This record gives sequence, C-alpha cells and structure tokens, in this order.
Amino acid sequence: MNSDPVIRVVIAGVVGAAGIIVAAVSGNPAVRILAIVVAVVIVFACLLSLRKDHRSETLAALVAVPILAVGLGIPAVVFFEAMDATIAPGVGDAGFKPGPRLDSSGNELRNSDELMRAAFDHADKIVTNGSATVLRMSIRENSVSLGVFDPSNGDDVSSNYSSGKWYDANRRRASDRRTFARAQVAGLNLQKAGADALAVAKKLKVDMTHAYASDGITIARRHPDEKLLATFSFSGQDIQVDENGHLPDTVGAGSVETVMPVAQRVMVESGLDPGAPIVGRLDFRAFGDGVAPLSASSIQNSGGIAIRFGGGPISDIVVVPGQFPVVRRFERSYPASGFPLTAVTTAALVKVRDDIMARAKSPAYDADLVAFQVGEASGHRVDGVVIRMRVGPVSERPGGTYSLDGKRIGEV
Repeated sequence: MNSDPVIRVVIAGVVGAAGIIVAAVSGNPAVRILAIVVAVVIVFACLLSLRKDHRSETLAALVAVPILAVGLGIPAVVFFEAMDATIAPGVGDAGFKPGPRLDSSGNELRNSDELMRAAFDHADKIVTNGSATVLRMSIRENSVSLGVFDPSNGDDVSSNYSSGKWYDANRRRASDRRTFARAQVAGLNLQKAGADALAVAKKLKVDMTHAYASDGITIARRHPDEKLLATFSFSGQDIQVDENGHLPDTVGAGSVETVMPVAQRVMVESGLDPGAPIVGRLDFRAFGDGVAPLSASSIQNSGGIAIRFGGGPISDIVVVPGQFPVVRRFERSYPASGFPLTAVTTAALVKVRDDIMARAKSPAYDADLVAFQVGEASGHRVDGVVIRMRVGPVSERPGGTYSLDGKRIGEV
C-alpha cells in the first residue's frame, strides 16, 4: 500500500471522527444532521476512490476507517463532555440560571424586602419577641441598622448587618419607646414603594448626581404624631410612604402655582374649613435649591407650606413636598381668629410674582424661585392681611408687599 491510499484512509477516519464528535456534542439538531451527512459523503468518496485505484486495499480500508473514526471520536466526545460539565451555561444557553448578585466585597446582594424580613427575624433573636417592639430600621444598600426596645428592662438594643453577617448587639437605656411591629408593615413592599418614591423625587427634580451618606430607607415612627413611615432618602431629600406603601399627594406644595389647592385640601383632611377666618399666618418657600425663605419658619430649609392658626384645636399644619402633612394640635382649644385660607388665591399669587419679576426685569427661569408670607400687615400704612413675596436667588431676591387681590403696596 503506497502513501496515497494511506492518506485517504486517514482523511476518511478523521472526518468520520469529526462527524461523531460534532453530532454528539452540538446542542443544535440541524448542526448534528449536517455533520453526519458531510462526514458520510466524504468517507464514501474516499472509499470509492480506493475501490477504483486500489481494489486490493479497499477491504482493509473498510475495517480501518471505522476503527480510526471511533478510536478518535469517542475519546474526544468524552473529553468535551467532561469540559462542558465544568463550565456553567452562559446567558442564552439551555439550563442557564443567573447566580446571586454580589457586592464589591463578594457578598450576596439582598433586596430591601429581604433585608427587612431578615431584620425582623434578627430582632426576635436579640430581644424576646423583638419583632413586635422595633424602634427603627435603616437599610443602606447591603447593610442594616436595627434598634429594638426591650420592655423587660427599658433598653434600646441595637445591632448592625453588613458583609453578610450580623454583629453583636449593644445595649443602652432607651430614650425613645415609639415602637412598631412586623405585622404593621405586612403590606409594605419596599421595592415597589422605592420605585414610586423615586418617581416622586424625579417629579420634584431632585438633583441625584451625588450620593449622600444618609441615602437609603428608614422605617420608624415620626415625631410628633407617631405616624409609622418608611422614608426613602435620595441625595438628602426625603420621600415618605406609609405602612401600606401609599405616598402622600403633596408634590404640589413645592410650587407657587399649585400650593394653594394642596393647602386647602390638607385643611379639609384635618377637619378644618378653609373658608373660616382661622388662619393667623401662611409661609411658603418653593422646593429646590437657590430659594431663600422670606422669614424664619418650619419650612425655611425644606420648602413647602406652613399654616399657622390663630386658635382652635390645631396649632399649625406643615406640608413638605413628598412628605405627609404634620398636624400639631393645641392641648386645649382656643377661640380662633384670623383670615380664611380661601382669601389667598393662586391667581393673586401669580399676579404678584409676575409684577415683581417685571419690575426687576428678572429672567424667566427665576419664576419658580418664590417665597411668600401672608398675614397681618406690619410696618405698612395699610390695615388687614397682606402678601409679602420675594422672587429670585438668594443674591438678588427682589420683592414687595401686596394686597390680597395683587395690588402693590410697597417694599417687603
């Protein structure tokens, strides 16, 4: 047998082995069929050429080719199957299962709802029935800070979770005993509530280009009304949801063009008549950076509206955009006096703002930088209730004093 038939036998054997390997290893049925067909055609072509030119060697080739193909193919198939078993299927491959998300330290990332459940479970470990007396729970990325009240001795028992484990609890005398229980937040889905809160933050145009150390979620009771809230902090701005995941409809409290309907609504929700002459003073500061308050008030830093009453069962109502109204009550009721909230209209406020901007030749983009106060006139030759307003950034702040119908009286 010369070299020519040997080469053809080797080619036939190698091609046959390749066909076996591809047909066995490939997960694509079409590729398997194609591999078999191509291998069979090439092997038969080689054998037929031997039959024409080397009839005496054809019989030996019929035995050698299958032995060579099987001898090369089967070990190769075993090798590739073993290799495939050690490599996890990738995205899009059959049997692919996504692995756990990991943080920068290699610890498994858990979503906020998982962390909340884990915190309640841990509360029961550090205090007997501790999941019923939780003081506070703060969730920051993949960490938790937990505070639990121990009614047996009055301690505040705190524990922290990070790097995939809980650390030893610390005890100190509790200065706050406003607790909440697991059952009270059973209807709270933090992931959904977080998405809703983020939408509100975007609507308020919160600048989220920089992260703050306080960013995250805090579940606790609020002072002074003890309302149970989950507070989502985005770049230092707090957005609240209640224990059922509901958000307050208070975004409008941040703009001069929408604040008065919000103010009237919260008065009604608090059992007060907006048309009754009970408002002693009204303070407003637009939400956002660059707005200076007209005077010191409870909303001078946050923005929103503060309604102070001249008497009655309620002392004041404070509404911050994205947060639930805070209603403070008198310990006892006093005769109310003042002006009706309905006397302050959006049309008059916008008229005042536009007049101030026209006099100062302010740019249009200053229109949302508004702070005003409505109350009894002070230091002006006019009786009754007036609007004092400033428009623009802290460095300029043109303004004036106006009547409730929008007529200019004088400077601020």
